[in-house]
Amino acid sequence: MTFTPGTFPNFIADLNPVFQRVSPSYTGASGDFDIIIIGSGIGGGVLADALADRQDGRRILVLEAGTFLYPTHVYNCSRLSNDQVAKRFGCRTFWQAAQRGDHGNPFFIGEFPQMNLGGRSIFWSGLIPSLQDWELNFFPDKVRAAFKGGLLDEAGKKMNESLTLGDIAEGIVARLRATELAADFEIVQTPRALDQPYLQASGEAAKEFPRESTGVFNTAELLVNQLKLSGDHNSGAEPTGLKMLLNHYVEDVIRMPDPDGRLEVVSRNTLTGEARFFRARTVVLAGGSIESPKLLRRSTIGRTLDQPVQDLIGVGLTDHPTTGVFHSQATHISGLEIPRGISAKIILYSRGLPGDGAAVRYPFNIEMNVNHEYWHLRENDPSAPSEPFPAPGPPSLEIKFSFGNPLDPDNAILPADHLGYVPEIRFRNQSHTDHLRRNRFPALAGWPERTDQEIFDLLNGMARRVIGTFDNNGVPATPWETMGQNGHGFGWGTVHHAVGSLRMPSKARHDQEFTPGVVGEDLEVRGEQGRGLYVCDMSVMPFSAAANPVRHLVALALRLAREIG
Repeated sequence: MTFTPGTFPNFIADLNPVFQRVSPSYTGASGDFDIIIIGSGIGGGVLADALADRQDGRRILVLEAGTFLYPTHVYNCSRLSNDQVAKRFGCRTFWQAAQRGDHGNPFFIGEFPQMNLGGRSIFWSGLIPSLQDWELNFFPDKVRAAFKGGLLDEAGKKMNESLTLGDIAEGIVARLRATELAADFEIVQTPRALDQPYLQASGEAAKEFPRESTGVFNTAELLVNQLKLSGDHNSGAEPTGLKMLLNHYVEDVIRMPDPDGRLEVVSRNTLTGEARFFRARTVVLAGGSIESPKLLRRSTIGRTLDQPVQDLIGVGLTDHPTTGVFHSQATHISGLEIPRGISAKIILYSRGLPGDGAAVRYPFNIEMNVNHEYWHLRENDPSAPSEPFPAPGPPSLEIKFSFGNPLDPDNAILPADHLGYVPEIRFRNQSHTDHLRRNRFPALAGWPERTDQEIFDLLNGMARRVIGTFDNNGVPATPWETMGQNGHGFGWGTVHHAVGSLRMPSKARHDQEFTPGVVGEDLEVRGEQGRGLYVCDMSVMPFSAAANPVRHLVALALRLAREIG
């Protein structure tokens, strides 16, 4: 069986003339490289960029199954909602027995991966929060030490971290910090990544673009910029520096029988069907939590790995449980007026303090949007005639709760037919609160088993506390709705933050020891057959953090660039 464009419904394969002019794909004849990176998303793109920055003459090739989506790569997806983006660009690379709303089968994951230059980074909203110490305890020692030793700060700089969205946002944070909430939560503006041409790290405009929306960090930009800086070396006997080849789906990775220990990567042109073969001593899988385990399992080298490693491939795929959104309206907080046209994105990080017989009383972050309609880049296009800006009225306020989650052994990317590409996935739907209260929350934070109503009461009470710090024209603000069995409850999982399918050393519970994974702490696949084969995407994460985990993947990519550099 070989890959064809029809293998994945909704897969986009194109030789875009704009990309060919901006930064052409590699067309050289040589297939010999020093490092081959499979996938151009956050992990693969940052890794390739960091390696190219060394300018040490090594030959680096990035293989990407997808194409260059112009103008998406330039202006993001203005005026498209998240679900529209997911439907438009999501490739159906797996199948499931359950359908959304089928409560008879609790295993379900929503939406599909995006396969294109830059991966999901070009659809990402730019949030770069951090894990807290209680969450970092789920990471093995060397990785945890690297994160706490400055690597996360380095990752923030790489993504052009913004510090503030302005005076009103700063005022809201200051007033929240003055409440009793600050005893249990560290309250900050949510860091976000910004495109340098538009805003400085302070949030102030670098130039006068008062009616132009900002972009966000994406790895498509990194790679295009690197290729333009390095020039076009497509011709000649031996390529040097960074090269990229789009529209090439990797079908196999093979250990070559030569003394150099090289690996062979078998790829197929998704436009012509032509097979191409590349060789390198170092190969990095960076296709994401769905595609990388699929590739490793079907590959020749994957079938020669030690059996304990093979047994873990694709197992444990886990997202973080998030609640539905609590909505309200608020005009002031402690005397500070909140105008309708501003936006603020604020996060209340749990300090991880113990309480109520639990190791962690509040194993969740609280995410707050003020006037969210003006915050999200895709919904902040001044050229739009009327939408998405809301009708005049009091400022909006919304919060939701996002929990951490250890890897779930019941979730798995199951083996496909021999050499097949579209496997079944079993993924525990987080909306089933019985599984959360009986299994996930005790594993995460040592919670005693609680009833659904006890959990809802805790979250509803916390929502009232947070929203109650605001007032609406002199009246204390309150949530419009509460959470319960017939309310909005917990959300359903997606591929966007799913982790763990090629895990590093991990532990199933907060109070247990680490056990070996598919990769080691250096991200190299374990065992003699895995030497020279690395993984650098969300699949290596041993824990699904309460926060968006992208900062930590960037940090791992920067660390790996030094390890294999």
